[in-house]
Amino acid sequence: MPLPPSTKQIDQHYQHFTALPQLGLRSTSGSTQGYKAHSHPQLSIGAVIDGQTCLTIDGGQHLIGTGELVIIEPERVHACNPIDGQSRSYHMLYVDNHWCLERLSRLYQKPTRRFNCDQRRIDNPELFKRYLALIDQLQQQRYKQAETTLEALALELLSRWCSPAEIDDSADGLEQRLRRRLLDDIAQPPSLDLLAVEFGRSKESLIRRFGQAFGITPKAFITNARIEQAKLLLQNNAPLVEVAMAVGFSDQSQFHRAFVNYTASTPRQYQQSRSIFDNND
Repeated sequence: MPLPPSTKQIDQHYQHFTALPQLGLRSTSGSTQGYKAHSHPQLSIGAVIDGQTCLTIDGGQHLIGTGELVIIEPERVHACNPIDGQSRSYHMLYVDNHWCLERLSRLYQKPTRRFNCDQRRIDNPELFKRYLALIDQLQQQRYKQAETTLEALALELLSRWCSPAEIDDSADGLEQRLRRRLLDDIAQPPSLDLLAVEFGRSKESLIRRFGQAFGITPKAFITNARIEQAKLLLQNNAPLVEVAMAVGFSDQSQFHRAFVNYTASTPRQYQQSRSIFDNND
């Protein structure tokens, strides 16, 4: 039986668009690479082009097949993994959170600062067709058309399957304070032993409370935050070893392993993603 391709051998690339800064695109073909639980600061809109994938989110699992879309709101912990080692091909659009919030605010005629997706799997052939049209327009650098298609697609998704979520401004619980302390310095976050003393709780209690609130352990949360910060540095062409040190990994090898586990791509692959400029419109 042939061995599955390594991460470096997988046909995948990222694209960032100067003409559409609110949008990023990842395209992956024939991948059996799995993911650890993670989150993104953007709205994620995925399309399975071939095969199937298993979305694990909110304690449940969803089977997403060829011709179907999936939507995941910003900061929602999830993982998409192959089924029985079978390969799958997909696109993933990442849409800026503030851009989405502006449109929801206009739709509901009130300030919207957070939203939830009411449904994950979307089996709608017409929407899938429009999604693929957007991908084609982006890849062909037809950005004026792409902007129009994106606006229509986003309105459909946000209005039909997303809802504003209330934020309790008075909430300042243990979980929120713990999260802020972890983010004070992601390169050298305080240890759980130190935080247990600081908050007057056991380590086990902190881990349990954090997991119940955010669906992820404090350790995994910090790793995910480091990866997201690393992506920004990689987009600015910072050397890999400097990126690893800047976000708190002990060496480039540890950074490489974590990046692959959380993104199913290597740091070099991500850094070499094409930045597309609007030359045609």
